[in-house]
Amino acid sequence: MTIDRIHTGPLGPIDPAGRDGRSPASVGEASVRSVALAVVGRIVDELGIGVGGRAPAADPYRLREVADMATRAFPGSAPAAEGELMRAIEALAGTIAAHMAARVDGSTLERVDDALAGQAPAREGVEGVTEFLDQVTIRLEASR
Repeated sequence: MTIDRIHTGPLGPIDPAGRDGRSPASVGEASVRSVALAVVGRIVDELGIGVGGRAPAADPYRLREVADMATRAFPGSAPAAEGELMRAIEALAGTIAAHMAARVDGSTLERVDDALAGQAPAREGVEGVTEFLDQVTIRLEASR
């Protein structure tokens, strides 16, 4: 399975001072895919279909928290790029939720995993994460 829980992935605490090897520079542009996968994993977990399988309480701010964690992984991101990332996160979460409602056979997690397969962002930073999430959304919509 491609999806990783957020607390074990690159969106865990990142120390700007670089203690414990978790500086923004150590995350680096090469980890755009890892950050994007962690974002998807968190969305799936928040919707209650991930490995944790917990049903979340109704909290509209959880996706904002996910976007904030992703942007902190790439310091110096432009506000417009951060806004686009939030839009991409919301679109993916909506698509996953719609897929869950349309297919009661429990195949959503498998289809999300299929949508992730072979995806690799061409750009770096927050823009790369946004591009990755947009592509996953498109592939997931096509699988409905």
